Amino acid sequence: MRKVRNSRTDKALLKRNDQLAAEPNPLAFLLGGGEMGNLIRSMDWAATALGPVEGWPQSLRTTVSICLASDLPICVIWGPGLVQLYNDAYRVICGNKHPRSMGQNFSECWKEAWPVIGEAHDSALAGDTAFLEGQQIFLERHGYVEECFFTFSFSPIRDEAGRVGGLFHPVIEMTTQMLGERRTRALRDLTAHTNQAKSVSEALCLSAQALAAYDLDVPFVLLYECDPHSDQARLVGATDLQTDPVASSNTAVSGMKEQTPWPLEEVVRSGSAVQVNDMRERTSQALPGPYPEPPNAALALPIILLGADRPTAILIAGVSARLRMNEAYRSFYDLLAAAVTTAVAHARAYDDERRRAKALAELDRAKIAFFSNVSHEFRTPLTLMLGPVEDALAEPDEHLPPLQRERLEVVHRNGLRLQRLVNSLLDFSRIEAGRVRAAYEPTALADFTADLASNFRSACEKVGLELRVDCPPLSEPVFVDNPMWEKIVLNLLSNAFKFTFEGEIAVSLRQVDRAVELRVRDTGTGVPAEEIPRLFERFHRVENARGRTHEGSGIGLALVQELVHLHGGSISADSEVGRGTTFTISIPMGSQHLPQDQVGNRPAAPLPTAGANPFVEEALRWLPDADQRAAPGTELPSIQDDSTDTATSPAGHDDKRPLVLVADDNADMRQYVVRLLDVHYRTEAVQDGAAALAAARKRMPDLILTDVMMPGLDGFGLLQALRGDPRMSGVPVILLSARAGEERRIEGLQEGANDYLVKPFSARELLARVTAQLQMTRMRRESSAAIQVSEHQFRALVSASSDVVYRMNADWTELRHLQGREFIADTHEPNRSWLEKYIPLEDQPRIVEVIQASIRCKGVFELEHRVLRVDGDLGWAQSRAVPMLDEDGAIVEWFGTASDVTQQRRAQQTLIESEERYRSLFNAIDEGYCILEMIFDNNGKAVDYRFLEVNPAFSELTGLENVVGRRIRDITPDLEEHWFTTYGQVALTGEAVRFVNDAKSMDGRWFDVYARRIQLVDATH
Repeated sequence: MRKVRNSRTDKALLKRNDQLAAEPNPLAFLLGGGEMGNLIRSMDWAATALGPVEGWPQSLRTTVSICLASDLPICVIWGPGLVQLYNDAYRVICGNKHPRSMGQNFSECWKEAWPVIGEAHDSALAGDTAFLEGQQIFLERHGYVEECFFTFSFSPIRDEAGRVGGLFHPVIEMTTQMLGERRTRALRDLTAHTNQAKSVSEALCLSAQALAAYDLDVPFVLLYECDPHSDQARLVGATDLQTDPVASSNTAVSGMKEQTPWPLEEVVRSGSAVQVNDMRERTSQALPGPYPEPPNAALALPIILLGADRPTAILIAGVSARLRMNEAYRSFYDLLAAAVTTAVAHARAYDDERRRAKALAELDRAKIAFFSNVSHEFRTPLTLMLGPVEDALAEPDEHLPPLQRERLEVVHRNGLRLQRLVNSLLDFSRIEAGRVRAAYEPTALADFTADLASNFRSACEKVGLELRVDCPPLSEPVFVDNPMWEKIVLNLLSNAFKFTFEGEIAVSLRQVDRAVELRVRDTGTGVPAEEIPRLFERFHRVENARGRTHEGSGIGLALVQELVHLHGGSISADSEVGRGTTFTISIPMGSQHLPQDQVGNRPAAPLPTAGANPFVEEALRWLPDADQRAAPGTELPSIQDDSTDTATSPAGHDDKRPLVLVADDNADMRQYVVRLLDVHYRTEAVQDGAAALAAARKRMPDLILTDVMMPGLDGFGLLQALRGDPRMSGVPVILLSARAGEERRIEGLQEGANDYLVKPFSARELLARVTAQLQMTRMRRESSAAIQVSEHQFRALVSASSDVVYRMNADWTELRHLQGREFIADTHEPNRSWLEKYIPLEDQPRIVEVIQASIRCKGVFELEHRVLRVDGDLGWAQSRAVPMLDEDGAIVEWFGTASDVTQQRRAQQTLIESEERYRSLFNAIDEGYCILEMIFDNNGKAVDYRFLEVNPAFSELTGLENVVGRRIRDITPDLEEHWFTTYGQVALTGEAVRFVNDAKSMDGRWFDVYARRIQLVDATH
């Protein structure tokens, strides 16, 4: 049901509403409005130009109501007195001006901002709306002049008469955004300005220059470079040197501990930023800055590079007097330091790289000079060596025995090889130094090239290679330096022969337009693609390349490239692994491109190619049969043999001398070493590591003497293969190498070599080291054999024993082996649950306790304990284990034995049970029993006796209490003599006796006594 009001009630309500309308609330428009609404309601506005609130026009009331209800900062300016009213959001903008600013004249309150806002204010009063964005204004609202940024507008408010009664003034503070954008620009410009710095000092100077444009945030900057080796710091950059009171550029502060306004020492010591306050008190001179009031604070920030333990530089940055040091401002300084650090790091890296490049260039020049000087110095002794050797070889055969001739040929051959290497180094150093003077002559290049290539034909035929030479005549002679062209062709052919094992080597010469193109192609092992760009680098060698030899200086192709460039030409290489390599050389025809003072006009003529002989001879020495070609026969004569002796014959089957296997890719070296060793040992020589490994597997050598650098399997690879083969792992290996130095020797020994011998070595040293290694190997074998015999005997002893034998690891957590002897179960594999397998659960804690005590003291473990037998029953074992210690005294393992003592334990138990039954009977019978120990004097007369044991009935019958262990003389001193005589006679004769007698000392009691002798274990009477 719905309730219905009557007419009388309706009339009353209407009357009440009329009364409320007639009496309005004058402060109703101020309801709400937050804190500022309360403040406005509480103020006496009658004392202001606005007058009482009741008299405010409706337009003002409405505007104020809108202002108080808004979340945006809004100020209402009203009347001729420019009285301002504002909301809670605007109160923040007022700062310390509030609350005095509420109701204050607007122009008076913001007089410091009037230069910026005055014109806009006046324009709005004239009726025109004004809008200003991002205006920089300096306000005094927090006790100091503060740099601020605002976006605001002034809009006219019309009163009831249509006139401008006041202004509507919304404001948005943009200080945080504007400062952030400005500081971002500063960091960006700092980075851009310093990215080309070439040194630390330059980076610091450029940093100061970049920051000079941002003095509103950083009034001044000082940058000190710290000396890494002392406590000095040098000022290298500043934003305003003319007004800097501390130091001028490039002034060294002689010690950071000296009195200065800046905490340099503290920053270096702590490695963190330090804020300096009260700068106006620290220095009498004004610090630089953009404002009339100088900055009063600064930050000293360390510039620490990554990985450094102390600052490289120190940044002194002033703090603006018109900005508050809040978190954003403080973070800006950290970002500044980071940007300077980055600039310094890049500059340091550039400077370090420049210094490295300079050092490398100086090193390169020194190296070239060294090679040049050394090459010159080598030539004199080489001339004096080769000259006499050549003279000796020119003697008739009857004047030079075969053995001496062979020795001189080895010297001559290797002397020529050394001379070629020296000449290559000298040529290269001259080219690098720009001191080469060529002699370019018109040459029949096709014929010359064909003649040079044909020198390798015999070598190619010996190894089954086809040498194809295709050099048709050219249209005109070509200007070349003949010795240089000879080195170009022979180096390329030698390189092709070195790395080609099957197929062919092709040499072709063609005219292409106005250039001559030489191609040397092979079907060899090829070069990996990543190595091709480095083929012509000095001393570069392709690692693990398969070749006929591992010898080489690494300058052949580099020299070829330089010689080609001297002819104004170019060289390139194409290669594919497994298919071969092609070198292409192109040189221009004519002579216009050549230095005219080095061009000759001698007519072309056939040219000798004697310079090819050393290349060909060396190539032939790479072949496996070089030993046989050098000296026919199966064995080489010893170098110790007299010159008149003939070559030794092969060793017979009964030769028991040690066998030494020699591996070296240099035939002369193989021959030399074999000659040295052949007198004392059997020898076998092979050309590389693979052949050595095959020979060792076929016939076990007593020692292997191997070169380190060999083609295919090198010395280290051979060593690893030997050590990985159980059958050959014990063969001693001596490494021979031309690489000297302690590091190389240590590397060889760490790889498993027994010795490392550096070339050149003396014959005595080689023989001594071989002999020492063979003797040590023999001693090791004898010791190993003795150990094996001893071990065999020990195992036989263990097998013959009936005791259980077991082995435990160091902490007894693992049973490694156990032979149970049919007493307990065997364990053949390591077992970590042995305790549960062999020991009853209730006995385990006691056994573990004894084990741990033995481990702690590293002593013998010994214990009699129960075990689970094979048949499942419990048995008893007497176990004993001793620790095995290493050289440091640490336990390695335990070796133990255990005896079956089950029967003994059972017998002991039976005896104990029997003893218990006897004891029960002894104590229960009514007759008195005692056991006496008779005491005799020196004449054998019984003089006393001691009670060893008595039963309770004995004490009742005799009245003697607590007599065990006591003498009868002490208990009853007056005991009759016949007791001693009778008992003594029984003890001496062993005849039992029964008698009845009295004991007056025992209250005259009479006793029926039966006495017989019993033999105690330790009795002597």
